Amino acid sequence: MSLEQIKVRLPDLLVGMYVARLDRPWLETPYLLQGFEIKSEEDIEELGKYVEHVYIDVEKSTVVEEQKSQQSVKLSDDKKKRNLIKTEPQSYQNLSNFNSELECAFEGHSILSKGVEDVVNDISNQRDLKFPTLKKAVTPMVESVVRNPDAFSWLTMMKNKDDYTYNHSVSSSIWAVAFGRNLGLPEQDLLSLALGALLFDVGKLKLPEDLLNSPNRYDEEEFNQVKAHVDHGLEIVKSIEGINDAVIDMVATHHERHDGSGYPNALNGDQIPLFGRIAGLIDCYDALISDRSYAGANSPHDAVRILYNLSGTEFQPELVEQFIQVVGIYPVGTLIEMSDGRVGAIVSHNRVWRLKPKVMLILDTNKEPYPDFKIIDTYKTAQGEDGEPLKILKSIEPGLYGIDPKQLYL
Repeated sequence: MSLEQIKVRLPDLLVGMYVARLDRPWLETPYLLQGFEIKSEEDIEELGKYVEHVYIDVEKSTVVEEQKSQQSVKLSDDKKKRNLIKTEPQSYQNLSNFNSELECAFEGHSILSKGVEDVVNDISNQRDLKFPTLKKAVTPMVESVVRNPDAFSWLTMMKNKDDYTYNHSVSSSIWAVAFGRNLGLPEQDLLSLALGALLFDVGKLKLPEDLLNSPNRYDEEEFNQVKAHVDHGLEIVKSIEGINDAVIDMVATHHERHDGSGYPNALNGDQIPLFGRIAGLIDCYDALISDRSYAGANSPHDAVRILYNLSGTEFQPELVEQFIQVVGIYPVGTLIEMSDGRVGAIVSHNRVWRLKPKVMLILDTNKEPYPDFKIIDTYKTAQGEDGEPLKILKSIEPGLYGIDPKQLYL
């Protein structure tokens, strides 16, 4: 008998574990062999008819070392988060699955989008912004992301390419809350992140449209005009009765950079408040994956690579690492082709094994549409339909193979 056996609850069982003992005598179950390897999800479902937990033989299992590694990564990760946020991180658990949360996310997305429209109209008509109105706009989104961030992350792929500034505010607010949730910030701070990201570019509404929409590189005079949006934004935000300092910090410092190369005050490192550092990172990421007047959108995969290359210069390395955990190597909503030829879209990530996400299958190996979209967990699916080890081959652009993103996102 192995010198090491560990107790594992039924929900935590994985394919590849070797069941050495049950929580009841073998004779009370239909199993003829006293000890077996779990070969499939069906094996786990069958076990669930008879037991609540089992004892796993470590030496005979092929995934227990990975499970230990996950626990080690989690403990290490919590320490990194504690160093960043200067307090004990909260542990958020998904309280809903992707499909059930999507309906709530649609409604919350509409409310958030309407909130941005109201901000634009109020500023354009020289009306003061109201804190209760702003809070009402972001609260359903914050609550949805707390329950399960994947649904709202999915909806950020639904960009109207004709209005960068408007959609950038919506998407940045969503990314900020998802990022804060991953860091373990309390829900009240998530609300501040949502408001700060919604408003950090509000000063651009005071700039000429032809300047913002210029397809050419700014000269020095034009760039100084653009940089003034920070001061314009501060003037607007500071006038909102009830707004807190964290939101003001985000507006004031979202263009400061870790190495001191940012503006308006060339702050560096910890001189930049945490919420300002978060704002700068998500502002950059969402800009990279968006069509702008002077540059086309990068794929989410390439945007992650660019952020990684900026780690240690423009952005704090520890914060970049944590943000990549949020979006993944292949962010939620990314269309991908797998090694067996099937095509799908990322719907959620494995928290530790980032190259093993959950995928919604769209096209079969012949590139024919599935009649119904089916979600598979690539961490638990060892082989593709070709019998070879299953992995993600590459990300693909919407429109390839006739895929219409609206069928997926709307």
